[in-house]
Amino acid sequence: MKQQEYLRELKENLESRISPEELEDILSDYESFFVSGREEGKSDDEISEELGSPAFIAKLLLEEHTGKKTIQQCKHISNPGRRLCAYIIDAIISILPVLVIVLTMTRAFAVPYIMFLTYPSPLPGASIYLSYPAYTDLSEQSSSGVVKTYVVKENGSTRDVGEINSTYSVKSRLPKYILANLGLAFYLFYSLVCSLLLKGQTIGKKLMRIKIRKSNADPATRGAIFYREFLGKILLNSIPIVPVISVFTILFTREHKALHDMLADTIIAEA
Repeated sequence: MKQQEYLRELKENLESRISPEELEDILSDYESFFVSGREEGKSDDEISEELGSPAFIAKLLLEEHTGKKTIQQCKHISNPGRRLCAYIIDAIISILPVLVIVLTMTRAFAVPYIMFLTYPSPLPGASIYLSYPAYTDLSEQSSSGVVKTYVVKENGSTRDVGEINSTYSVKSRLPKYILANLGLAFYLFYSLVCSLLLKGQTIGKKLMRIKIRKSNADPATRGAIFYREFLGKILLNSIPIVPVISVFTILFTREHKALHDMLADTIIAEA
């Protein structure tokens, strides 16, 4: 059987049963078999005989394709839209303690907004929080507990500048300092702790009915969750370009995996 005839019969058996892209790849592969066979001095008839009947080859390829499709469907991969909704819910929850601190103590309203925007890359958000004057006001403490106040007094035509020392209680600032740091810890570790406690789900994922699973669709182990949430989402994602790359991998890979999913060998599946 000549190459053209062999490829035409193979195409007729596969066409409309698989995607055009997959069909093109298969035909290209079998065309290369004929090319390499001719380089070895074989005729088209000899090559086609070695390859086998096009109808039989098509049957095997379709069975393999159906098997892969069935496995893919059994995993029930979550679509990117549900992941996005879960992410937004979790990002809002993660900044709630900081928002309470801002509303009751500092009035620095920009802080939770910035932390919400930087939630995909949490350590930069934490750095902004730590360097912001509002946090500094809550956390700075004088080691001596002494406050120096300078007072200007007018005596006729002259002015005297005097110094008054007063003390304040360091203990009065300690609760605020602790609250400020607890807010930061919640922001960083909410997703990790929640995923461990809820066996692969955060509150956002639970509301969206999705959860973390291993790539073979088995329940995610604690180790896999730790790798994904701590090493992936906290450490790896703290390189700002990484979350940007993850957006594209979620949209364009077959299993919608982010880079931290690839690191931990996990998927986000329907619960």
